[in-house]
Amino acid sequence: MRYFLSTVFVAVLLAASPHKNAYAQVQACNGYPELCSKPYNQVTYATTHNAYALYALCTISGNQDNNIPTQLKDGIRAFMLDAYKAPSPSDIELCHGTCLALDAGPLSSTLGQFKSFLDANPNEVITILWENAGDTNWPTLAEMIKSGKRIVNFLDGGYSDSVPWLMNEYSFMFETPWYIPKGAAYPCTIDRPENGQQQSMYVLNHFIYGQFKIGDQVINIPQKDAANKTNGADLEMHVKNCVSTFSQNPTFVAVDFYNEGNLLQTVAKLNGVTYVGKQSPLTFKGPLRAHAPHYFEV
Repeated sequence: MRYFLSTVFVAVLLAASPHKNAYAQVQACNGYPELCSKPYNQVTYATTHNAYALYALCTISGNQDNNIPTQLKDGIRAFMLDAYKAPSPSDIELCHGTCLALDAGPLSSTLGQFKSFLDANPNEVITILWENAGDTNWPTLAEMIKSGKRIVNFLDGGYSDSVPWLMNEYSFMFETPWYIPKGAAYPCTIDRPENGQQQSMYVLNHFIYGQFKIGDQVINIPQKDAANKTNGADLEMHVKNCVSTFSQNPTFVAVDFYNEGNLLQTVAKLNGVTYVGKQSPLTFKGPLRAHAPHYFEV
């Protein structure tokens, strides 16, 4: 069973800063000047499925080769995270399936990495899609950057009005099927929410699994050896088919082993920009202002 972190824990970690924070004149948003005028929901974001679940930690259930700081450096801007209650009542762990199988450590460490990146890169907006056992007029990326609210959080279950910045995912978007067996066709159907309707945003889940059994238990195995093809020609075709089916670009393109294949190039093409490769942290420019909370709410 999954548990979710306390409101105070995340709010303090993401919002608090011991000093005044500089911000840059908005010249590029998420690396591209062309994205600054686009509303948040009209941009496509390269997304890592189980972003914290490193293959080096567990070759059976690991989904990524590179850690989150490297993902951020490479251009990933949306992250799927699973939060589990740790043995200590005050702790939250990032685990996959069970913490006995893969435990990526305290959630606080990962949130600290996001905060460090945002502090060093004031023209970047990131999204966290939380897995926990409506439409709106979205601001542009430039408006979000100027406001200082640059983390968007969506929760797929257990939503509460008492935590307005932790938004109900399925009030804003739908998802294509998350389970795709190796060798199967890539679907362009609405899987979640159940009986869901098409909305202005959606998650294109694009990762495949093999299986093996231990007794009566079936274990899904991410297919690292196939990642170059899965995230290359297969991804391009899947995106093309879903854009045709839904008559809209995906908002989040979620993959395993993002460093294989052409995820970032495919996302740049969807956004109508030319992929520029890895980007160095931006230089702070412009006046100082009091630090504002990073997290965004509608």
